[in-house]
Amino acid sequence: MSAAAPTLPTIRPSRRLAELLETVRWAPAPRWGHSAAAHGRYVAYLGGSMLAWTLVGVGGAALLGQTLGLVG
Repeated sequence: MSAAAPTLPTIRPSRRLAELLETVRWAPAPRWGHSAAAHGRYVAYLGGSMLAWTLVGVGGAALLGQTLGLVG
């Protein structure tokens, strides 16, 4: 007897993105704790946040520059 593999429901990419943004929006930021694991989570969060905001700023500046015709 062979069992059929269960199929997962298909979720649209826009819905997945919305769920990811909702999770990121409401997830608490890690705090500097007393263990090495807590320190690692905090440093990863801080570094990732800095990188993300830098990329958003550079992307926004590029978009603004292209809109104003400053970028070739």
